[in-house]
Amino acid sequence: MTGQRDIQTFPEPEICMENIHKVEADMSSPVREPDVPKYPSSLRLWLAVIALCLGIFLATLDSTIIATATPYITDEFHSLDEAGWYSSIYTMAICMSQLVYGKLSASCPIQWIYSAAMLLFLIGSAVCGSAPNSPALIAGRAIAGLGCSGLLIGAFSLVPFLAAPEKRPILLGLISGSRGLATTFGPLIGGALTERASWRWNFYINLPLGAVIQIVFWLSGQFVRSIDLIGFIALAPSVVCLLLALQWGGVQYGWGNARIVVLLILSATLGIIFILIEVQQGSKAMLPARIFSQRTVASASFFAFCTSGSIFILTYYLPIWFQGVKGVSPMQSGIDMLPWVITSTITSLAAGVLISKIGHAQYFLVISTVFGALGSGLFTTFSLHTTDGQWIGYQILYAISSSLASITPLLVVQNALALGDVPIGSSMVMFTQTLGASIFVSTAQALFTNNLSENLRGLDVAGLSANVVASGGITTITRDLSGETKTMVLGAISDALTQSWYLAVGLSCLSIVGALVVEQGRMKREN
Repeated sequence: MTGQRDIQTFPEPEICMENIHKVEADMSSPVREPDVPKYPSSLRLWLAVIALCLGIFLATLDSTIIATATPYITDEFHSLDEAGWYSSIYTMAICMSQLVYGKLSASCPIQWIYSAAMLLFLIGSAVCGSAPNSPALIAGRAIAGLGCSGLLIGAFSLVPFLAAPEKRPILLGLISGSRGLATTFGPLIGGALTERASWRWNFYINLPLGAVIQIVFWLSGQFVRSIDLIGFIALAPSVVCLLLALQWGGVQYGWGNARIVVLLILSATLGIIFILIEVQQGSKAMLPARIFSQRTVASASFFAFCTSGSIFILTYYLPIWFQGVKGVSPMQSGIDMLPWVITSTITSLAAGVLISKIGHAQYFLVISTVFGALGSGLFTTFSLHTTDGQWIGYQILYAISSSLASITPLLVVQNALALGDVPIGSSMVMFTQTLGASIFVSTAQALFTNNLSENLRGLDVAGLSANVVASGGITTITRDLSGETKTMVLGAISDALTQSWYLAVGLSCLSIVGALVVEQGRMKREN
């Protein structure tokens, strides 16, 4: 009986057979393939790409469209000493908010972020267009910059979710081509609007175009997530203090002035605090350590920092050379930059295809450095006697570099990171791009103003002093001059500009460090 009780403790035969049938069914079922990202169909893909291209074109256009309008604005507001702010405050706002948008893009629905960014951009554009004075224009540029930052991050962060790695260089080439078109077409469009209508239409034009683009996106999902507010509170004033010091130093105050020294100390201190906060925050940080310490991300960001500074210096001040030295109209100065526009567009599209075929994006970083150093170096030879063939050829050489420098850093970073980290990695590259643009456009403004004052002081022209020049406009300096005196003053303006362009040459050469440190390897592929 004891043995019978023991036998009854085993499972019933029906249960055992049921388990066996389950195992057999599992063995006979098809083997499940690993999960592969599902990308949109061709129609949806290209609609998304078109929308992103239009959005990034509009956002980037605002960076350079003001270049040819700046001389007219300084004439109307008598604000040559504030001309640098029209560009630097825009890039400053982009820079401060870039990492925040990157963090949000990694965890929040992109429709919310893109829509909020577009709203800010359009509000800022409206303020700029109706600005009654220079401070109001600067405030509007700051608001528009906050919006532009989100539009840029949204465009580049969506690429990995739209196509497999082997197709991404082509999409990035198209989006970067749109960015390049806006960067270099901006002066032409700005010149046409300024000359034919008013400089205010450089900003009003954003309102209808932005509204059309906004229709493509709709609001959905939740918007309440962690954005590392503590880190942002440390980062924002650090950037502001640095740019204020660079904007005022040597122009309104001497470099040894207590205000400038305090601003630089505050900037460095807050920057260190920001880094410590990011390390302590871990994965919650705007810029997690696992991302910014990655070799490719760090080196590509350094490359972007240098090349962006060089590009924006020349993009912003080349139209000023055409108008202030050559004496052409705003529209003509935009036309004179067509060699840059055409070359940049062709290079961006060709680079996307070549990188997709070759698979080694890092080679194009080195090519960008070579052409950048050569082209920017030739720009410093500009004088009153520079021929049309020379400034056309120099633009073509440099445009090859600028277009490659826009697409390649983002591509190598996106290829090096996991899909979930791509928005944050992309935001770091774009943060360093806008930081470089903000810092070095402000620095170039200080160099230009100081050099111009020094050059004019050496000429000892009656009625022209540093204070008179700063309170006027670039095209009004020679308005009442003629003959040899006018020629000498034009030469002084040209020399002051080219002396500030040596900064662009140094940055182009320094970018080779980031180009060589990037990890070597082929682009990832997915079947």
